[in-house]
Amino acid sequence: MTSGTIAEQIGAWCNRTELGDISEPMLRRTKLHIMDQIGAQVSCRTMPTVELAFDYARRHARDGKALLVGTDAGVDAEYAGFANGTAGSAFEIDDYGGNGAYSHPGCTVLPAVLAMAQEHGASGEDLLRGTALGFETIIRLARATMPSMFLGRGFHHTSALGAIGAAVGCGALLRLPPEVTANAISIAASQSAGTTEYAQSGGEVKRCHAGLAVAAAIRAVRLAQAGLTAPPTILEGSRGFFQAYCDTYDAAQMTNELGTRWFFLEHAAIKPYAACGLFHHHFAAYDDLLARHGFAPSDIESIELGCEPLMMIHNGAHGPAPKDIVGAQFSSQFSMGMHIVLGRNDVGAYLDQQAEGFANPEVIGIARRITTHERPEFGEFPPRGSVAITLRDGTTVEATGFALGSPENPLSEDDIRGKYLQLVSRDYGEDLAERSMDMMLSLELLPDAGELLRQFA
Repeated sequence: MTSGTIAEQIGAWCNRTELGDISEPMLRRTKLHIMDQIGAQVSCRTMPTVELAFDYARRHARDGKALLVGTDAGVDAEYAGFANGTAGSAFEIDDYGGNGAYSHPGCTVLPAVLAMAQEHGASGEDLLRGTALGFETIIRLARATMPSMFLGRGFHHTSALGAIGAAVGCGALLRLPPEVTANAISIAASQSAGTTEYAQSGGEVKRCHAGLAVAAAIRAVRLAQAGLTAPPTILEGSRGFFQAYCDTYDAAQMTNELGTRWFFLEHAAIKPYAACGLFHHHFAAYDDLLARHGFAPSDIESIELGCEPLMMIHNGAHGPAPKDIVGAQFSSQFSMGMHIVLGRNDVGAYLDQQAEGFANPEVIGIARRITTHERPEFGEFPPRGSVAITLRDGTTVEATGFALGSPENPLSEDDIRGKYLQLVSRDYGEDLAERSMDMMLSLELLPDAGELLRQFA
């Protein structure tokens, strides 16, 4: 094991790790998450908050080689990363860290590494290597800090952890000297920010948190390259990141088995639904009950959701009748009402509800019959959720579920491919969707990583 502080050990790991040192399952999973994130960026690029981010980049950035997704506009990497990271997290369809390692690797690491890859003319192999190491770092950060950072302090993992993980990915891409990557980690942590107050009172800034983390990461790497130094004990120090952001933490998670065990494989999750992942457990439990008992929405008298403690805080403020799209996607009651009545929680379903003013009487009627209660044991490994339904004839049925797409209930590779094709073919057609998917699944053969986005221009 390399000696030194956590940042120094990670810097050395990034510098010495070759593509062949990364396990084949880790490389394959990384490709699938790259594909999932590109699909999210492409499909969400015209949403209002994303258009705002693109307009901001066009107005303020210098010309550069990094493309705004879906355009031929080349701008500075920091601004392209901000805009594309915003696109990739704009509608709750991006990947996440499951099994308690709450985080969003795809929308933070990939936009940063890809923007820098375009700026530096890096290959697909370089991109794959840097993204894999960034993904692994995000999950290790989450294992070290969760749930305390989120549940106890209210920091948003996407932006708070994302800046650090994305800086690691960029440092690995560029194969920076270990001390430069260590400084970049420290500078990124000095910019880590973002709270989860959006889940209490709304607003669209949440959709920019990933982009803000990406911009911070690229800025950190550039400053480190310019010679700016920073505290090597930024993570574990007595006045460092962990103690500032967490009531409890486990710093050893950052370096235990580093380079030999890929925790990303144990936590990586891909969403089938455009909603907060914490109540995807309940969608799975409900689907199980429906398959076994075959009731109709009109048969339901009441529903009780058993929830891990974090969900009670993060998803408990909006109630059954949300006022905006963020509220709808974070309301377990409204989203479960959609699942029961419509059988859908995809992007189109939420946009349809927005067009109706979140006032669909059948959805609201079911949502008002849903209550939540805390089950502390559901926050233990592996996290889960329960659904208990009382039918109008007095029958009660109950099931516990694991989120579809999580490590305990994974999507198949065919399912992940299908999600990508559905997201991309809508605007670009099936042929380009298929070709782009094949390109990403053989990424190490691509001479120029910039081709990933050029095909969508």
